[in-house]
Amino acid sequence: MKITEYWRSHQQWSKYLGQKGRVVATSMMEVAASDQSTLVPYAYVLVELEQEQGRISVMGAAGEQFMIGDQVELVLRKIKKEHQHEVIVYGLKATHLP
Repeated sequence: MKITEYWRSHQQWSKYLGQKGRVVATSMMEVAASDQSTLVPYAYVLVELEQEQGRISVMGAAGEQFMIGDQVELVLRKIKKEHQHEVIVYGLKATHLP
């Protein structure tokens, strides 16, 4: 998918960038599809947002373990760049607050 197509179809993700929240559920992924096999193990977390009413599920930052109640911030993560001249595709991930 081209970055412009992604942006148009997922315009809402930008409103979550920089949002802070609390982990309400977490799961460790030990097996992944072939295009994400280099990322395992990784956490998938459900975050209850502070400023926005609601919840969002996102990938956790690589190498971080998450527990229910952890305070996190939603930041950008590089999803893929297969070739040198391709546009880098970004999405959201959760990372622990200091």
